[in-house]
Amino acid sequence: MLIALGITCVAGTTVYLSRHGAPHSPAANAETLTNQEILMTSKTVALKEKSPRPISENAAAGAHESAAGVALNPALSDQAASPAPAPTAISRAIETLVSTNASFLQKHEVWNQLRKAGQLDQAIAALKQGITDHPDSVFYPAELGQAQLQKAEVILENGGKISEMGILGMQADQNFDAALELDPNNWEAQFFKVAAMSHWPLELNKSEEVVQRLSRLIDQQEKMSSEPQFAQSYVLLGNQYQKLGQPEYAAATWRLGAQKFPNAPSLQAKLNGE
Repeated sequence: MLIALGITCVAGTTVYLSRHGAPHSPAANAETLTNQEILMTSKTVALKEKSPRPISENAAAGAHESAAGVALNPALSDQAASPAPAPTAISRAIETLVSTNASFLQKHEVWNQLRKAGQLDQAIAALKQGITDHPDSVFYPAELGQAQLQKAEVILENGGKISEMGILGMQADQNFDAALELDPNNWEAQFFKVAAMSHWPLELNKSEEVVQRLSRLIDQQEKMSSEPQFAQSYVLLGNQYQKLGQPEYAAATWRLGAQKFPNAPSLQAKLNGE
């Protein structure tokens, strides 16, 4: 139940980067998310997908034989002529969220759109199905964890039950763990797990673990191509030092982050005492 009490703060993590690292998306004009809204976010991803590999001669021959068989069987011909179901707005959103070609900002915009359209439940259901269909993909459990934290935020905003938020928080943590079992270096799963942990009640004694996880994440970032969202690891680590009563370490962490990310407003705000 302590986790349930702490989830009121955990929910704030879901919009942390909205306020400190990424811009808000425009408000949705429709009650449901449309294909047009998702298209602007996902079209760049689609353009980056790899071209299909050439069909081998054997495969081509097999295709001709299959076509001949369909032509001789009217029932098969009608079935083959039926168009594939058109992708829905949710499927387009999920495609962007789990794409290796989507940027952090693109995913951030999709989450904003899903929240505003009230379609987090549909996204959660689709991501759960994705875990079943793609058990080796790290992205489905990582994004499902984020979806559950997003849902906890919505419940908080609507004055919902703390117990319900607590359940979502624990489920999110389990999904982040599942993602990290598949890929221990996945940045998003690491960041959002530790960001949520940083808001857990002090009685759970997670403070030192939070410091260790954030320190390891920052070390990992040093070996990766720099991304704007990496600045938030320094913000969170400084915040954690401050909670531990170590303001000198907090300030040193924020200064180091500001040296590496001079354009990060969240770090400048921390250094200015805001």
